Amino acid sequence: MKVKEIIGRNIRRHRESMGIRQGALAVQLKITPSALSQIETGKTDISVDRIEQIAAALKLSFYELMTTPNHVGGIKAGIEVDEVNNNTIHLLIDKIDTLLKSNSKKEG
Repeated sequence: MKVKEIIGRNIRRHRESMGIRQGALAVQLKITPSALSQIETGKTDISVDRIEQIAAALKLSFYELMTTPNHVGGIKAGIEVDEVNNNTIHLLIDKIDTLLKSNSKKEG
């Protein structure tokens, strides 16, 4: 599973568990519901800034959108996270970059 698919699934899972409709979140993010659907289904690339914006809108941490419960099918970051801060986010992004590069080599 690609990182953007994991992020998209997490966005949808959290949004639905909070009872937020896709259209309502899209309005808050100033994007179309179609664009949000593309993000949630992992069909489009998503920037770190957009992930942070969505996390803030859902009142979640960046980390919560990057991993799945118990890391099932998700990215096991391999770092202890007691408090999410800029250093933790940078470590997580480095791990993601490493995973993406290794996946690109396998696919290529």
